[in-house]
Amino acid sequence: MIRAVLAVCLTVALLAAVTPAVDEGRERRTAIHLDRVVDRIDRAVRSLQAHEDPTAPSVAGARRLVSVHLPERSWTAVGARLWIDGERDQIGYRLDGARARRTRLPGVDLRTPDGRVVLDGGSRRRLELSLVRDDGVGVAVG
Repeated sequence: MIRAVLAVCLTVALLAAVTPAVDEGRERRTAIHLDRVVDRIDRAVRSLQAHEDPTAPSVAGARRLVSVHLPERSWTAVGARLWIDGERDQIGYRLDGARARRTRLPGVDLRTPDGRVVLDGGSRRRLELSLVRDDGVGVAVG
């Protein structure tokens, strides 16, 4: 009986000691994933600017598709939200319980015609990026 109680106490103590490291690993893994998503969007935007000609917003032109998957909250990932804000020309994300991380893409005029694009944890979406000429040249995200 005493051995069982000691085993339970030892298990609880080990879990209490390991939990902060597990949480930090989950946060780091999710942040790395989201940094890669931001990088993929940045590369697609730069590719459009370097290799394509802008078109009017209503005309189908060159585009880049970027598939985005935000992990669900689990044992290996924390909850997260990613957004693209055309008003501020920013891409950002926030992990559960952490400060928001924002990235500006220098030299890029982001446009989100339907308002801010927001993806929550567990969501999948294919972003369509196109180079448009309307009151200047910008990259439309839809």
